Amino acid sequence: MKIKKSFWQLEFGGVKSTDIMLMTKHLSVALTSGLTLVEGLEMIYEQSAGRLKRIVADILSIVQSGKAFYEALMQYSQFFTPIYINMVKTGEATGTLDDNLQKLAETLRRSYELKKKVKSALMYPALIFVAILGLGFSVSFFVLPRIIPLFQSIDVDLPISTRILLFFANFVKDHFIVLAISMPIFVIGFFILLRRDFIKPLTHRIILMLPIVKPIVININLARFAQTLGALLTSGMTLDTSLYIATDATANRVYKKAIAGVIPQIQKGKTLSTGLSYYPKLFPPLVTHMIAMGERTGNLDKSLSYLNEYYEGEVDSTMKNLSTVLEPVLLIGIGLLVGFVAIAILSPIYQITGSIRQ
Repeated sequence: MKIKKSFWQLEFGGVKSTDIMLMTKHLSVALTSGLTLVEGLEMIYEQSAGRLKRIVADILSIVQSGKAFYEALMQYSQFFTPIYINMVKTGEATGTLDDNLQKLAETLRRSYELKKKVKSALMYPALIFVAILGLGFSVSFFVLPRIIPLFQSIDVDLPISTRILLFFANFVKDHFIVLAISMPIFVIGFFILLRRDFIKPLTHRIILMLPIVKPIVININLARFAQTLGALLTSGMTLDTSLYIATDATANRVYKKAIAGVIPQIQKGKTLSTGLSYYPKLFPPLVTHMIAMGERTGNLDKSLSYLNEYYEGEVDSTMKNLSTVLEPVLLIGIGLLVGFVAIAILSPIYQITGSIRQ
Protein backbone atom coordinates (compact mmCIF):
# COMPACT_ATOMS: atom_id res chain seq x y z
CA MET A 1 0.00 0.00 0.00
CA LYS A 2 1.46 3.35 -1.04
CA ILE A 3 1.01 6.08 1.57
CA LYS A 4 0.90 9.74 0.64
CA LYS A 5 1.76 12.30 3.28
CA SER A 6 0.75 15.92 2.92
CA PHE A 7 2.75 18.79 4.39
CA TRP A 8 -0.03 19.38 6.93
CA GLN A 9 0.04 15.77 8.09
CA LEU A 10 3.80 15.97 8.56
CA GLU A 11 3.98 19.19 10.49
CA PHE A 12 0.76 20.16 12.17
CA GLY A 13 -2.03 18.81 14.35
CA GLY A 14 -2.20 17.02 17.67
CA VAL A 15 -3.27 13.58 18.80
CA LYS A 16 -6.00 13.27 21.41
CA SER A 17 -6.12 10.49 23.97
CA THR A 18 -9.48 9.48 22.50
CA ASP A 19 -7.81 9.05 19.08
CA ILE A 20 -5.29 6.61 20.58
CA MET A 21 -8.10 4.83 22.43
CA LEU A 22 -10.19 4.37 19.26
CA MET A 23 -7.16 3.34 17.22
CA THR A 24 -6.36 0.67 19.82
CA LYS A 25 -9.95 -0.57 19.90
CA HIS A 26 -10.24 -0.74 16.10
CA LEU A 27 -6.91 -2.53 15.75
CA SER A 28 -7.96 -5.06 18.39
CA VAL A 29 -11.21 -5.75 16.52
CA ALA A 30 -9.32 -6.07 13.23
CA LEU A 31 -6.88 -8.63 14.65
CA THR A 32 -9.66 -10.57 16.39
CA SER A 33 -11.60 -10.78 13.11
CA GLY A 34 -8.61 -12.39 11.38
CA LEU A 35 -6.81 -9.50 9.69
CA THR A 36 -3.03 -9.30 9.86
CA LEU A 37 -1.32 -6.47 11.73
CA VAL A 38 -0.38 -4.75 8.46
CA GLU A 39 -3.95 -5.02 7.15
CA GLY A 40 -5.30 -3.65 10.42
CA LEU A 41 -2.92 -0.68 10.34
CA GLU A 42 -3.83 0.00 6.69
CA MET A 43 -7.52 0.06 7.65
CA ILE A 44 -6.82 2.49 10.51
CA TYR A 45 -4.73 4.67 8.19
CA GLU A 46 -7.66 5.00 5.80
CA GLN A 47 -9.98 5.99 8.66
CA SER A 48 -7.59 8.45 10.35
CA ALA A 49 -6.97 12.14 9.79
CA GLY A 50 -4.49 14.82 10.80
CA ARG A 51 -1.36 13.93 12.71
CA LEU A 52 -2.68 10.51 13.71
CA LYS A 53 -2.75 9.59 10.01
CA ARG A 54 0.92 10.52 9.71
CA ILE A 55 1.83 8.53 12.83
CA VAL A 56 -0.05 5.42 11.62
CA ALA A 57 1.68 5.79 8.24
CA ASP A 58 5.11 5.84 9.86
CA ILE A 59 4.26 2.91 12.15
CA LEU A 60 2.99 0.93 9.16
CA SER A 61 6.19 1.64 7.21
CA ILE A 62 8.35 0.49 10.14
CA VAL A 63 6.32 -2.72 10.58
CA GLN A 64 6.50 -3.44 6.82
CA SER A 65 10.29 -3.04 6.99
CA GLY A 66 10.40 -6.07 9.30
CA LYS A 67 10.53 -4.52 12.75
CA ALA A 68 8.18 -5.40 15.59
CA PHE A 69 5.05 -3.36 16.27
CA TYR A 70 6.28 -2.29 19.71
CA GLU A 71 9.53 -1.01 18.15
CA ALA A 72 7.49 1.17 15.81
CA LEU A 73 5.46 2.52 18.74
CA MET A 74 8.66 3.45 20.57
CA GLN A 75 9.30 6.06 17.87
CA TYR A 76 6.25 7.90 19.23
CA SER A 77 6.74 7.43 22.96
CA GLN A 78 5.20 10.87 23.57
CA PHE A 79 1.84 9.38 22.54
CA PHE A 80 2.26 5.72 23.52
CA THR A 81 3.07 5.23 27.20
CA PRO A 82 5.51 2.62 28.61
CA ILE A 83 2.45 0.58 29.67
CA TYR A 84 1.13 0.61 26.12
CA ILE A 85 4.45 -0.32 24.51
CA ASN A 86 5.25 -3.09 27.01
CA MET A 87 1.81 -4.67 26.75
CA VAL A 88 2.14 -4.69 22.95
CA LYS A 89 5.64 -6.20 23.29
CA THR A 90 4.31 -8.94 25.59
CA GLY A 91 1.35 -9.56 23.28
CA GLU A 92 3.63 -10.00 20.26
CA ALA A 93 5.91 -12.37 22.19
CA THR A 94 3.06 -14.54 23.50
CA GLY A 95 0.73 -14.39 20.49
CA THR A 96 -1.96 -12.51 22.42
CA LEU A 97 -1.64 -9.10 20.77
CA ASP A 98 -5.37 -8.86 20.04
CA ASP A 99 -6.26 -9.58 23.68
CA ASN A 100 -3.68 -7.14 25.01
CA LEU A 101 -4.89 -4.41 22.66
CA GLN A 102 -8.43 -5.00 23.89
CA LYS A 103 -7.24 -4.65 27.50
CA LEU A 104 -5.33 -1.50 26.56
CA ALA A 105 -8.41 -0.01 24.92
CA GLU A 106 -10.44 -0.69 28.07
CA THR A 107 -7.68 0.77 30.27
CA LEU A 108 -7.53 3.92 28.13
CA ARG A 109 -11.32 4.22 28.20
CA ARG A 110 -11.51 3.99 31.99
CA SER A 111 -8.65 6.47 32.38
CA TYR A 112 -10.41 8.89 30.02
CA GLU A 113 -13.71 8.53 31.87
CA LEU A 114 -11.97 9.21 35.20
CA LYS A 115 -10.36 12.40 33.89
CA LYS A 116 -13.68 13.46 32.36
CA LYS A 117 -15.49 13.05 35.68
CA VAL A 118 -12.91 15.14 37.54
CA LYS A 119 -12.94 17.89 34.91
CA SER A 120 -16.74 18.06 34.71
CA ALA A 121 -17.02 18.27 38.50
CA LEU A 122 -14.56 21.18 38.62
CA MET A 123 -16.04 23.03 35.64
CA TYR A 124 -18.96 24.70 37.44
CA PRO A 125 -16.92 25.96 40.43
CA ALA A 126 -14.34 27.31 37.97
CA LEU A 127 -17.06 29.20 36.06
CA ILE A 128 -18.39 30.66 39.31
CA PHE A 129 -14.88 31.78 40.28
CA VAL A 130 -14.42 33.45 36.89
CA ALA A 131 -17.80 35.14 37.34
CA ILE A 132 -16.66 36.53 40.71
CA LEU A 133 -13.49 37.93 39.14
CA GLY A 134 -15.51 39.37 36.26
CA LEU A 135 -17.91 41.03 38.68
CA GLY A 136 -15.05 42.56 40.64
CA PHE A 137 -13.40 44.04 37.57
CA SER A 138 -16.73 45.23 36.12
CA VAL A 139 -17.45 47.15 39.31
CA SER A 140 -13.92 48.59 39.31
CA PHE A 141 -13.97 49.79 35.70
CA PHE A 142 -17.60 50.70 34.99
CA VAL A 143 -19.44 51.45 38.24
CA LEU A 144 -16.90 53.02 40.58
CA PRO A 145 -15.36 55.53 38.11
CA ARG A 146 -18.78 57.21 37.82
CA ILE A 147 -19.42 57.57 41.54
CA ILE A 148 -15.91 58.16 42.89
CA PRO A 149 -16.00 61.91 42.02
CA LEU A 150 -19.28 62.23 43.92
CA PHE A 151 -17.89 60.57 47.04
CA GLN A 152 -14.70 62.63 46.90
CA SER A 153 -16.59 65.92 46.58
CA ILE A 154 -18.88 65.52 49.59
CA ASP A 155 -17.96 66.50 53.11
CA VAL A 156 -19.12 63.28 54.77
CA ASP A 157 -17.19 60.63 56.70
CA LEU A 158 -17.31 57.64 54.40
CA PRO A 159 -18.05 54.19 55.89
CA ILE A 160 -15.19 51.69 56.11
CA SER A 161 -16.76 49.54 53.36
CA THR A 162 -16.81 52.52 50.98
CA ARG A 163 -13.21 53.45 51.81
CA ILE A 164 -12.09 49.85 51.13
CA LEU A 165 -13.94 49.87 47.81
CA LEU A 166 -12.43 53.23 46.84
CA PHE A 167 -8.95 52.04 47.77
CA PHE A 168 -9.37 48.94 45.61
CA ALA A 169 -10.72 50.96 42.68
CA ASN A 170 -7.95 53.56 42.87
CA PHE A 171 -5.30 50.87 43.20
CA VAL A 172 -6.55 49.07 40.08
CA LYS A 173 -6.87 52.36 38.19
CA ASP A 174 -3.38 53.62 39.13
CA HIS A 175 -1.62 50.31 38.50
CA PHE A 176 -3.74 48.92 35.68
CA ILE A 177 -0.91 48.51 33.16
CA VAL A 178 1.36 46.85 35.72
CA LEU A 179 -1.44 44.49 36.82
CA ALA A 180 -2.46 43.69 33.23
CA ILE A 181 1.12 42.67 32.39
CA SER A 182 2.25 41.07 35.66
CA MET A 183 -0.82 38.94 36.48
CA PRO A 184 -0.74 36.80 33.28
CA ILE A 185 3.05 36.48 33.62
CA PHE A 186 2.65 35.38 37.25
CA VAL A 187 -0.05 32.81 36.43
CA ILE A 188 1.85 31.37 33.45
CA GLY A 189 5.11 31.35 35.42
CA PHE A 190 3.42 29.63 38.35
CA PHE A 191 2.09 26.80 36.18
CA ILE A 192 5.44 26.45 34.39
CA LEU A 193 7.15 26.19 37.78
CA LEU A 194 4.73 23.46 38.88
CA ARG A 195 5.77 21.40 35.85
CA ARG A 196 9.46 21.47 36.73
CA ASP A 197 10.86 18.17 38.02
CA PHE A 198 12.69 19.73 40.96
CA ILE A 199 9.49 21.23 42.41
CA LYS A 200 7.12 18.28 41.80
CA PRO A 201 8.11 16.20 44.88
CA LEU A 202 7.39 19.18 47.14
CA THR A 203 4.09 20.15 45.49
CA HIS A 204 2.90 16.54 45.42
CA ARG A 205 3.62 16.17 49.14
CA ILE A 206 1.77 19.41 49.87
CA ILE A 207 -1.23 18.24 47.81
CA LEU A 208 -1.42 15.09 49.95
CA MET A 209 -1.64 17.27 53.07
CA LEU A 210 -4.59 19.42 51.95
CA PRO A 211 -7.79 18.35 53.77
CA ILE A 212 -10.25 18.43 50.86
CA VAL A 213 -7.85 17.58 48.04
CA LYS A 214 -6.02 14.72 49.80
CA PRO A 215 -8.77 12.02 49.62
CA ILE A 216 -9.46 12.85 45.96
CA VAL A 217 -5.78 12.56 44.98
CA ILE A 218 -5.36 9.32 46.96
CA ASN A 219 -8.43 7.73 45.37
CA ILE A 220 -7.33 8.75 41.86
CA ASN A 221 -3.84 7.33 42.37
CA LEU A 222 -5.17 4.09 43.87
CA ALA A 223 -7.62 3.64 40.99
CA ARG A 224 -4.87 4.19 38.41
CA PHE A 225 -2.39 1.95 40.25
CA ALA A 226 -4.88 -0.93 40.44
CA GLN A 227 -5.93 -0.41 36.82
CA THR A 228 -2.36 -0.24 35.49
CA LEU A 229 -0.97 -3.14 37.52
CA GLY A 230 -3.99 -5.32 36.76
CA ALA A 231 -3.70 -4.70 33.01
CA LEU A 232 0.04 -5.44 33.00
CA LEU A 233 -0.32 -8.67 35.00
CA THR A 234 -3.14 -9.99 32.82
CA SER A 235 -1.02 -9.29 29.73
CA GLY A 236 1.51 -11.86 30.97
CA MET A 237 4.18 -9.74 32.65
CA THR A 238 5.87 -10.66 35.91
CA LEU A 239 5.00 -8.75 39.08
CA ASP A 240 8.33 -6.93 39.45
CA THR A 241 8.36 -5.89 35.78
CA SER A 242 4.76 -4.71 36.08
CA LEU A 243 5.67 -2.64 39.14
CA TYR A 244 8.60 -1.06 37.28
CA ILE A 245 6.26 0.04 34.49
CA ALA A 246 3.55 1.11 36.95
CA THR A 247 6.16 3.27 38.72
CA ASP A 248 7.04 4.89 35.41
CA ALA A 249 3.37 5.55 34.68
CA THR A 250 2.55 7.08 38.08
CA ALA A 251 2.36 10.88 37.97
CA ASN A 252 2.35 11.63 41.70
CA ARG A 253 5.96 11.62 42.92
CA VAL A 254 5.04 10.44 46.43
CA TYR A 255 3.26 7.37 45.05
CA LYS A 256 6.02 6.85 42.48
CA LYS A 257 8.63 6.67 45.25
CA ALA A 258 6.47 4.31 47.33
CA ILE A 259 5.83 1.89 44.45
CA ALA A 260 9.54 1.93 43.56
CA GLY A 261 10.29 1.08 47.20
CA VAL A 262 8.06 -2.01 47.00
CA ILE A 263 10.03 -3.56 44.11
CA PRO A 264 13.11 -4.56 46.18
CA GLN A 265 10.76 -6.17 48.73
CA ILE A 266 9.17 -8.25 45.95
CA GLN A 267 12.59 -9.28 44.66
CA LYS A 268 13.53 -10.44 48.17
CA GLY A 269 10.55 -12.79 48.15
CA LYS A 270 7.96 -10.74 50.03
CA THR A 271 4.40 -10.42 48.80
CA LEU A 272 2.96 -7.30 47.18
CA SER A 273 0.54 -6.78 50.06
CA THR A 274 3.43 -6.88 52.55
CA GLY A 275 5.43 -4.36 50.52
CA LEU A 276 2.48 -1.97 50.24
CA SER A 277 1.73 -2.28 53.97
CA TYR A 278 4.90 -0.27 54.70
CA TYR A 279 3.07 2.77 53.29
CA PRO A 280 -0.25 2.77 55.20
CA LYS A 281 -0.97 6.46 54.50
CA LEU A 282 -0.82 5.85 50.75
CA PHE A 283 -2.23 2.31 50.59
CA PRO A 284 -5.03 1.87 53.16
CA PRO A 285 -5.98 -1.50 54.71
CA LEU A 286 -8.64 -2.16 52.06
CA VAL A 287 -5.94 -2.19 49.37
CA THR A 288 -3.49 -4.43 51.23
CA HIS A 289 -6.23 -6.82 52.43
CA MET A 290 -7.78 -7.20 48.96
CA ILE A 291 -4.37 -7.74 47.37
CA ALA A 292 -3.43 -10.27 50.09
CA MET A 293 -6.66 -12.15 49.38
CA GLY A 294 -5.90 -12.15 45.66
CA GLU A 295 -2.40 -13.45 46.32
CA ARG A 296 -3.70 -16.29 48.51
CA THR A 297 -6.36 -17.36 46.00
CA GLY A 298 -4.30 -16.79 42.85
CA ASN A 299 -6.73 -14.11 41.64
CA LEU A 300 -4.61 -10.99 42.08
CA ASP A 301 -5.84 -9.56 38.77
CA LYS A 302 -9.47 -9.84 39.94
CA SER A 303 -8.65 -8.16 43.26
CA LEU A 304 -6.98 -5.30 41.39
CA SER A 305 -9.98 -5.02 39.07
CA TYR A 306 -12.28 -4.73 42.11
CA LEU A 307 -10.04 -2.07 43.68
CA ASN A 308 -10.01 -0.14 40.42
CA GLU A 309 -13.80 -0.11 40.19
CA TYR A 310 -14.17 0.72 43.89
CA TYR A 311 -11.81 3.70 43.86
CA GLU A 312 -13.17 5.00 40.56
CA GLY A 313 -16.59 4.97 42.22
CA GLU A 314 -15.13 6.79 45.23
CA VAL A 315 -13.67 9.48 42.96
CA ASP A 316 -17.00 9.87 41.17
CA SER A 317 -18.92 10.12 44.46
CA THR A 318 -16.41 12.52 46.03
CA MET A 319 -16.37 14.85 43.02
CA LYS A 320 -20.18 14.94 42.91
CA ASN A 321 -20.35 15.73 46.64
CA LEU A 322 -17.62 18.35 46.30
CA SER A 323 -19.48 20.01 43.46
CA THR A 324 -22.70 19.94 45.50
CA VAL A 325 -20.96 21.56 48.48
CA LEU A 326 -18.98 24.13 46.48
CA GLU A 327 -21.99 25.36 44.50
CA PRO A 328 -23.84 27.01 47.42
CA VAL A 329 -20.56 28.21 48.97
CA LEU A 330 -19.57 29.99 45.77
CA LEU A 331 -23.07 31.41 45.30
CA ILE A 332 -22.93 32.73 48.87
CA GLY A 333 -19.55 34.24 48.02
CA ILE A 334 -21.05 36.06 45.03
CA GLY A 335 -23.95 37.23 47.19
CA LEU A 336 -21.58 38.58 49.86
CA LEU A 337 -19.50 40.38 47.24
CA VAL A 338 -22.57 41.96 45.66
CA GLY A 339 -23.91 42.87 49.09
CA PHE A 340 -20.59 44.46 50.10
CA VAL A 341 -20.49 46.56 46.92
CA ALA A 342 -24.14 47.58 47.35
CA ILE A 343 -23.59 48.64 50.99
CA ALA A 344 -20.39 50.48 50.08
CA ILE A 345 -22.21 52.47 47.39
CA LEU A 346 -25.56 53.05 49.09
CA SER A 347 -24.31 53.95 52.59
CA PRO A 348 -22.77 57.33 51.63
CA ILE A 349 -25.81 58.10 49.47
CA TYR A 350 -28.05 57.68 52.50
CA GLN A 351 -25.67 59.89 54.49
CA ILE A 352 -25.87 62.59 51.82
CA THR A 353 -29.67 62.38 51.79
CA GLY A 354 -29.76 62.68 55.57
CA SER A 355 -27.46 65.72 55.60
CA ILE A 356 -29.58 67.47 52.94
CA ARG A 357 -32.74 66.96 55.01
CA GLN A 358 -31.04 68.50 58.03
